[in-house]
Amino acid sequence: MKSLWMLSASFFFSLMAVFVKMGAEDFGTFELIFYRSLAGVILLYTFIRSRGYTIRTPYLFGHFKRSFIGTVSMSIWFLSLTMLPVGTSMTLNYTSPLFLSSFMVVILLMRKQPMPWGLLGCIVLGFCGVVLVLQPSFSSGQMLGAMLALASGFLGSVAYWQIKELGQLKEPSWRIVFYFTVFGTFYGLLGNLFLEGGLSPITLDNIGYLIGMAVCATCAQCSLTLAFGQGNVLLSSCLQFSAIIMAELMGLLFFGDALSLTTEIGIAVIMVSGVCATMLTRRQQTKP
Repeated sequence: MKSLWMLSASFFFSLMAVFVKMGAEDFGTFELIFYRSLAGVILLYTFIRSRGYTIRTPYLFGHFKRSFIGTVSMSIWFLSLTMLPVGTSMTLNYTSPLFLSSFMVVILLMRKQPMPWGLLGCIVLGFCGVVLVLQPSFSSGQMLGAMLALASGFLGSVAYWQIKELGQLKEPSWRIVFYFTVFGTFYGLLGNLFLEGGLSPITLDNIGYLIGMAVCATCAQCSLTLAFGQGNVLLSSCLQFSAIIMAELMGLLFFGDALSLTTEIGIAVIMVSGVCATMLTRRQQTKP
Protein backbone atom coordinates (compact mmCIF):
# COMPACT_ATOMS: atom_id res chain seq x y z
CA MET A 1 0.00 0.00 0.00
CA LYS A 2 1.23 3.46 -0.93
CA SER A 3 0.32 4.75 2.53
CA LEU A 4 3.13 2.67 4.05
CA TRP A 5 5.59 5.10 2.47
CA MET A 6 4.72 7.23 5.51
CA LEU A 7 6.84 4.91 7.66
CA SER A 8 9.82 5.67 5.43
CA ALA A 9 9.01 9.40 5.62
CA SER A 10 8.84 9.23 9.43
CA PHE A 11 12.23 7.52 9.62
CA PHE A 12 13.97 10.03 7.37
CA PHE A 13 12.29 13.04 9.00
CA SER A 14 13.43 11.81 12.41
CA LEU A 15 16.99 11.24 11.20
CA MET A 16 16.90 14.66 9.53
CA ALA A 17 15.96 16.21 12.89
CA VAL A 18 19.11 14.69 14.40
CA PHE A 19 21.28 16.41 11.78
CA VAL A 20 19.34 19.67 12.22
CA LYS A 21 19.91 19.59 15.97
CA MET A 22 23.63 18.92 15.45
CA GLY A 23 23.98 21.70 12.91
CA ALA A 24 21.83 24.30 14.69
CA GLU A 25 24.85 25.65 16.59
CA ASP A 26 26.56 26.69 13.34
CA PHE A 27 23.61 27.62 11.09
CA GLY A 28 20.43 29.70 11.40
CA THR A 29 16.90 28.46 10.70
CA PHE A 30 16.56 30.04 7.26
CA GLU A 31 20.08 28.93 6.42
CA LEU A 32 19.20 25.32 7.20
CA ILE A 33 16.05 25.59 5.06
CA PHE A 34 18.19 26.99 2.23
CA TYR A 35 20.82 24.24 2.30
CA ARG A 36 18.24 21.51 2.79
CA SER A 37 16.24 22.76 -0.20
CA LEU A 38 19.23 23.52 -2.45
CA ALA A 39 20.62 20.02 -2.05
CA GLY A 40 17.16 18.63 -2.85
CA VAL A 41 17.05 20.67 -6.07
CA ILE A 42 20.45 19.34 -7.14
CA LEU A 43 19.69 15.72 -6.26
CA LEU A 44 16.25 15.70 -7.87
CA TYR A 45 17.30 17.58 -11.00
CA THR A 46 20.16 15.12 -11.49
CA PHE A 47 17.66 12.26 -11.16
CA ILE A 48 15.21 13.93 -13.56
CA ARG A 49 17.88 14.52 -16.23
CA SER A 50 19.31 11.01 -15.90
CA ARG A 51 15.88 9.47 -16.50
CA GLY A 52 14.96 11.81 -19.34
CA TYR A 53 12.00 13.24 -17.42
CA THR A 54 10.80 16.84 -17.61
CA ILE A 55 9.92 19.44 -14.99
CA ARG A 56 7.32 21.01 -17.27
CA THR A 57 3.84 20.86 -15.79
CA PRO A 58 0.38 22.25 -16.61
CA TYR A 59 -0.27 22.57 -12.85
CA LEU A 60 2.32 25.20 -11.92
CA PHE A 61 -0.09 27.13 -9.69
CA GLY A 62 -0.96 23.93 -7.80
CA HIS A 63 2.75 23.37 -7.13
CA PHE A 64 3.10 26.97 -5.96
CA LYS A 65 0.21 26.59 -3.50
CA ARG A 66 1.62 23.35 -2.08
CA SER A 67 5.14 24.82 -1.80
CA PHE A 68 4.07 28.14 -0.29
CA ILE A 69 1.72 26.65 2.30
CA GLY A 70 4.14 23.87 3.26
CA THR A 71 7.11 26.21 3.65
CA VAL A 72 5.16 28.78 5.67
CA SER A 73 3.88 25.97 7.90
CA MET A 74 7.45 24.80 8.56
CA SER A 75 8.63 28.35 9.31
CA ILE A 76 5.79 29.01 11.75
CA TRP A 77 6.58 25.76 13.53
CA PHE A 78 10.28 26.70 13.82
CA LEU A 79 9.18 30.04 15.31
CA SER A 80 6.89 28.32 17.83
CA LEU A 81 9.85 26.22 18.98
CA THR A 82 11.48 29.42 20.26
CA MET A 83 8.39 30.22 22.38
CA LEU A 84 7.29 26.82 23.69
CA PRO A 85 8.73 23.65 25.20
CA VAL A 86 9.66 21.27 22.38
CA GLY A 87 7.09 18.66 23.43
CA THR A 88 4.25 21.19 23.42
CA SER A 89 5.23 22.62 20.04
CA MET A 90 5.51 19.18 18.44
CA THR A 91 2.19 18.02 19.90
CA LEU A 92 0.31 21.02 18.53
CA ASN A 93 2.10 20.67 15.19
CA TYR A 94 0.97 17.05 15.01
CA THR A 95 -2.67 18.12 15.00
CA SER A 96 -2.36 17.96 11.18
CA PRO A 97 -3.91 14.46 11.02
CA LEU A 98 -6.84 15.68 13.12
CA PHE A 99 -7.44 18.58 10.73
CA LEU A 100 -7.13 16.22 7.75
CA SER A 101 -9.68 13.92 9.34
CA SER A 102 -12.03 16.88 9.78
CA PHE A 103 -11.67 17.75 6.08
CA MET A 104 -12.46 14.15 5.16
CA VAL A 105 -15.52 14.03 7.43
CA VAL A 106 -16.94 17.20 5.84
CA ILE A 107 -16.35 15.87 2.32
CA LEU A 108 -17.93 12.50 3.08
CA LEU A 109 -20.93 14.18 4.68
CA MET A 110 -21.39 16.39 1.62
CA ARG A 111 -21.17 13.37 -0.67
CA LYS A 112 -23.39 11.32 1.66
CA GLN A 113 -20.81 8.51 1.72
CA PRO A 114 -20.22 6.08 4.62
CA MET A 115 -17.97 7.36 7.39
CA PRO A 116 -14.74 5.37 8.16
CA TRP A 117 -15.24 5.54 11.92
CA GLY A 118 -12.58 2.90 12.56
CA LEU A 119 -9.81 4.88 10.87
CA LEU A 120 -10.96 8.12 12.46
CA GLY A 121 -10.84 6.45 15.86
CA CYS A 122 -7.30 5.19 15.16
CA ILE A 123 -6.18 8.75 14.38
CA VAL A 124 -7.62 10.05 17.67
CA LEU A 125 -5.98 7.14 19.52
CA GLY A 126 -2.65 7.87 17.84
CA PHE A 127 -2.85 11.53 18.85
CA CYS A 128 -3.52 10.46 22.46
CA GLY A 129 -0.29 8.46 22.22
CA VAL A 130 1.54 11.57 20.99
CA VAL A 131 0.26 13.52 24.00
CA LEU A 132 1.49 10.78 26.34
CA VAL A 133 4.94 10.77 24.73
CA LEU A 134 5.46 14.53 24.52
CA GLN A 135 3.44 15.57 27.62
CA PRO A 136 2.68 19.14 26.46
CA SER A 137 2.27 22.05 28.85
CA PHE A 138 2.39 25.82 28.55
CA SER A 139 1.68 28.91 30.65
CA SER A 140 -0.61 31.83 29.87
CA GLY A 141 2.37 33.84 28.58
CA GLN A 142 3.00 31.23 25.89
CA MET A 143 -0.40 31.50 24.22
CA LEU A 144 1.06 33.12 21.07
CA GLY A 145 3.50 30.26 20.61
CA ALA A 146 0.71 27.74 21.10
CA MET A 147 -1.44 29.48 18.48
CA LEU A 148 1.48 29.51 16.03
CA ALA A 149 2.14 25.78 16.54
CA LEU A 150 -1.57 25.05 16.05
CA ALA A 151 -1.59 27.20 12.90
CA SER A 152 1.39 25.21 11.65
CA GLY A 153 -0.56 21.99 12.15
CA PHE A 154 -3.52 23.39 10.24
CA LEU A 155 -1.42 24.71 7.35
CA GLY A 156 0.44 21.40 7.24
CA SER A 157 -2.85 19.55 6.74
CA VAL A 158 -3.76 21.94 3.91
CA ALA A 159 -0.36 21.28 2.28
CA TYR A 160 -0.91 17.51 2.53
CA TRP A 161 -4.31 17.94 0.91
CA GLN A 162 -2.64 19.85 -1.92
CA ILE A 163 -0.27 16.90 -2.36
CA LYS A 164 -3.29 14.58 -2.59
CA GLU A 165 -4.86 16.78 -5.27
CA LEU A 166 -1.64 16.87 -7.31
CA GLY A 167 -1.36 13.10 -6.98
CA GLN A 168 -4.89 12.68 -8.31
CA LEU A 169 -3.83 14.79 -11.31
CA LYS A 170 -1.11 12.17 -11.95
CA GLU A 171 1.74 14.49 -11.05
CA PRO A 172 4.77 12.30 -10.13
CA SER A 173 6.10 12.59 -6.60
CA TRP A 174 9.57 13.69 -7.74
CA ARG A 175 8.10 16.67 -9.62
CA ILE A 176 6.02 17.74 -6.59
CA VAL A 177 9.07 17.59 -4.33
CA PHE A 178 11.26 19.32 -6.93
CA TYR A 179 9.08 22.44 -7.03
CA PHE A 180 8.81 22.38 -3.24
CA THR A 181 12.61 22.40 -2.92
CA VAL A 182 12.98 25.15 -5.54
CA PHE A 183 10.58 27.35 -3.56
CA GLY A 184 12.33 26.50 -0.29
CA THR A 185 15.73 27.41 -1.76
CA PHE A 186 14.68 30.97 -2.62
CA TYR A 187 12.64 31.31 0.58
CA GLY A 188 15.52 30.15 2.79
CA LEU A 189 18.12 32.29 1.02
CA LEU A 190 16.06 35.49 1.17
CA GLY A 191 15.13 34.86 4.80
CA ASN A 192 18.78 34.29 5.67
CA LEU A 193 20.01 37.41 3.88
CA PHE A 194 17.37 39.73 5.34
CA LEU A 195 16.93 38.26 8.83
CA GLU A 196 20.11 36.34 9.67
CA GLY A 197 22.79 38.54 8.10
CA GLY A 198 24.20 36.15 5.49
CA LEU A 199 25.49 32.61 5.18
CA SER A 200 27.76 31.08 7.82
CA PRO A 201 31.09 29.45 6.88
CA ILE A 202 30.98 25.75 5.96
CA THR A 203 33.82 23.72 7.46
CA LEU A 204 34.90 20.08 7.56
CA ASP A 205 33.34 19.90 11.03
CA ASN A 206 29.81 20.91 9.99
CA ILE A 207 29.46 19.95 6.33
CA GLY A 208 28.48 16.41 7.31
CA TYR A 209 25.43 17.78 9.14
CA LEU A 210 24.30 19.65 6.03
CA ILE A 211 24.77 16.66 3.73
CA GLY A 212 22.98 14.29 6.11
CA MET A 213 20.12 16.75 6.63
CA ALA A 214 19.73 17.37 2.90
CA VAL A 215 19.71 13.70 1.85
CA CYS A 216 17.31 12.72 4.63
CA ALA A 217 15.00 15.67 3.88
CA THR A 218 14.82 14.78 0.18
CA CYS A 219 14.10 11.10 0.88
CA ALA A 220 11.51 12.07 3.51
CA GLN A 221 9.69 14.50 1.21
CA CYS A 222 9.57 11.96 -1.64
CA SER A 223 8.20 9.28 0.71
CA LEU A 224 5.64 11.65 2.24
CA THR A 225 4.49 12.75 -1.21
CA LEU A 226 4.02 9.14 -2.30
CA ALA A 227 2.04 8.43 0.87
CA PHE A 228 -0.36 11.36 0.63
CA GLY A 229 -0.39 11.66 -3.15
CA GLN A 230 -1.20 8.04 -3.96
CA GLY A 231 -2.17 6.41 -0.68
CA ASN A 232 -5.11 6.47 1.72
CA VAL A 233 -5.22 9.93 3.36
CA LEU A 234 -6.55 8.72 6.72
CA LEU A 235 -4.14 5.78 6.97
CA SER A 236 -1.21 8.03 5.99
CA SER A 237 -2.31 10.52 8.66
CA CYS A 238 -2.38 7.82 11.33
CA LEU A 239 1.00 6.40 10.31
CA GLN A 240 2.43 9.92 10.44
CA PHE A 241 2.43 9.63 14.24
CA SER A 242 5.17 6.98 13.91
CA ALA A 243 7.60 9.89 13.47
CA ILE A 244 7.20 10.59 17.20
CA ILE A 245 8.29 7.04 18.04
CA MET A 246 11.30 7.23 15.74
CA ALA A 247 12.25 10.67 17.07
CA GLU A 248 12.25 9.33 20.64
CA LEU A 249 14.38 6.34 19.60
CA MET A 250 16.78 8.67 17.74
CA GLY A 251 17.08 10.79 20.88
CA LEU A 252 17.87 7.67 22.89
CA LEU A 253 20.45 6.47 20.34
CA PHE A 254 22.25 9.73 19.52
CA PHE A 255 21.74 11.94 22.58
CA GLY A 256 21.17 9.48 25.42
CA ASP A 257 17.66 10.77 26.17
CA ALA A 258 15.90 8.56 28.70
CA LEU A 259 12.42 7.10 28.07
CA SER A 260 9.95 7.41 30.96
CA LEU A 261 7.17 4.92 31.64
CA THR A 262 4.60 7.39 30.29
CA THR A 263 6.63 7.77 27.09
CA GLU A 264 6.80 3.99 26.66
CA ILE A 265 3.03 3.71 27.14
CA GLY A 266 2.52 6.48 24.58
CA ILE A 267 4.77 4.70 22.08
CA ALA A 268 2.76 1.50 22.57
CA VAL A 269 -0.50 3.41 21.98
CA ILE A 270 0.85 4.93 18.75
CA MET A 271 1.99 1.49 17.54
CA VAL A 272 -1.41 -0.04 18.29
CA SER A 273 -3.20 2.78 16.43
CA GLY A 274 -0.96 2.33 13.38
CA VAL A 275 -1.40 -1.46 13.28
CA CYS A 276 -5.17 -1.20 13.70
CA ALA A 277 -5.43 1.47 10.99
CA THR A 278 -3.40 -0.68 8.58
CA MET A 279 -5.51 -3.79 9.29
CA LEU A 280 -8.76 -1.86 8.86
CA THR A 281 -7.59 -0.44 5.52
CA ARG A 282 -6.46 -3.83 4.21
CA ARG A 283 -9.73 -5.42 5.29
CA GLN A 284 -11.68 -2.68 3.51
CA GLN A 285 -9.63 -3.15 0.33
CA THR A 286 -10.17 -6.92 0.28
CA LYS A 287 -13.96 -6.63 0.55
CA PRO A 288 -15.69 -7.72 -2.67
